[in-house]
Amino acid sequence: MHFLIVTHDSVTEEVFGRIADEMKAVVEFRGDAASGFSALEQQRFDIVVIDCDDVYRGDWLLSNAHKPRPNRSSVVVAITNGGTHAVDAEDLGADFVFEKPLSPVQARMDFQRVCETVAADQRENKRYPVQLPIFLSFGQVLDRSAETFNLSLGGIGVRVTEPIEDDDMVQVHFCLPDCATSIRARGEIAWSDPEGNTGIKFLGMNPESHVRLADWLERTALRISANPGEECMIPPDVLR
Repeated sequence: MHFLIVTHDSVTEEVFGRIADEMKAVVEFRGDAASGFSALEQQRFDIVVIDCDDVYRGDWLLSNAHKPRPNRSSVVVAITNGGTHAVDAEDLGADFVFEKPLSPVQARMDFQRVCETVAADQRENKRYPVQLPIFLSFGQVLDRSAETFNLSLGGIGVRVTEPIEDDDMVQVHFCLPDCATSIRARGEIAWSDPEGNTGIKFLGMNPESHVRLADWLERTALRISANPGEECMIPPDVLR
């Protein structure tokens, strides 16, 4: 997992630094709201922790944490210190709220619960690295070619050369290896980053496509399970 921790409190840094080490997670620390927002604009984080009372304009960062496209679906944790009530932090966009003073033991338990929530979502929509050509239609654009980098029953990751507007509904069209007919689905932009990596969340798919995709993903999971040491990337000519 990849964490962003926005704080200038040495105790908070130490607590979350130890937790990240124990979880073998990648963690990035930023000491102010502007720097934190810049990080959110540049890359995607699984979990964003904001020390919203003790960082200047921390409440502003909390209310804007989901606006940068790379982190529209990230889990946001607010740390409060008497200035912001838990319910207000949630109204500002926090998914979880921790209160100071932070106990290392309690913080570890609470943060483990946050990570379990993220992991459960990832298990539910297990993403498989896969390179496939895909066609995207949105706005006035029809069948723009792109390439996938991961795929799940809940969505697809693609690389695009030009950004897709946030409010555009996206129609996706692609063929799975060893499938005679194509998969078509309707989706929305879940996140994107400056390099053109974009996550599309499926909103609608006809039953036939859904069954076909579920079957393909199940066979992919079995193949990976049977070959644990094998490279996980599934090229288009696999599973024939």
